[in-house]
Amino acid sequence: MGLRSLLLRPWGPLLGVPPTPGGRFEVVTDDGVRLALHRVHPEGEPGPVVMLLHGLSANRHTFNFPGRSLAAYLAGRGFDCFLPELRGAGDSARPGWHWRFDDCLRRDLPAFLATIRRVTGRQAIHWVGHSMGGLLLLCHGILTPAAPVSSGIMLGSAIDYRLGASAFRWLLPAKGLLQTMPFVPYGTLMSWLAPLAGRGVIDLAEAFSYWPENLEPAMARRLHAIGFHAIPTSLLMSLAGVLGDAGLALDDGTKVREHLGSYRIPTLVLGGSRDLQAPAAAVAHLASVLGGKPELRIFGREHGDSEEYGHFDLIVGKHAPQEVWPAISAWLEGHRSA
Repeated sequence: MGLRSLLLRPWGPLLGVPPTPGGRFEVVTDDGVRLALHRVHPEGEPGPVVMLLHGLSANRHTFNFPGRSLAAYLAGRGFDCFLPELRGAGDSARPGWHWRFDDCLRRDLPAFLATIRRVTGRQAIHWVGHSMGGLLLLCHGILTPAAPVSSGIMLGSAIDYRLGASAFRWLLPAKGLLQTMPFVPYGTLMSWLAPLAGRGVIDLAEAFSYWPENLEPAMARRLHAIGFHAIPTSLLMSLAGVLGDAGLALDDGTKVREHLGSYRIPTLVLGGSRDLQAPAAAVAHLASVLGGKPELRIFGREHGDSEEYGHFDLIVGKHAPQEVWPAISAWLEGHRSA
């Protein structure tokens, strides 16, 4: 661990995060970027393949969080879980600061999917995507309707952030300033703030990522320490359409909102009642306009749950193992033979 890395992420190395059980594969994209693909597989004969894809600024720890791993939970139920890390995230290489959403969609994902299918010998996969990971599932399903994706789950994903009070809209007045920066040092900031998490000192920063009452203080500090990375401004700008009237547009000019009806993957759409990134209203809207008749479930007290839910606590929250994870497992079990 070099001095520069320690300064950028000071607390993560001190936690002694164990390696992902099941191994790690190196994946190379068509533009030469080396990416990490982690595996958590069940004991005995592996069952259906599930790809768990993190979102913007995140990494594999979203789904394989130390002490609260959805991947381990699913592996215990027979699913063969793969956790990709997109360029610039986790153990994957960072090719400068100029990649865009399309690079993740058209370069990283084909490399990951090809490797998963080669390693397992299976074509069909289930895809669980958090936040931008769900948006990538959406776009992949639109661009490649014949892709062998057995089913999908989107957690905290939305396509139109004009609905609800998304904190991302706070970035719009700062768009000019952001464009003068090569990246937003979000991961470094969150890592430096880690010792303060769960102590009532950085309430706004915490609420942006999770509902504080749904994540224990020690787990909150761990999430801040290991969960986030810097965000290239070019990636942010390529996603900015979700905030405005024009909508998300891919680099070839495809306007994603115009093709939502052509999406056909059986999908479960999950949201949090107090999500400040992808508000419940925006998540519900996505489910209402998406083709394939997706199912919708919003988690929160109004819906019979023990606590309100934010963005990351949909997966790593205090009550997620008893409330959210069984819904995910049940959906996958219901589509096991798809």
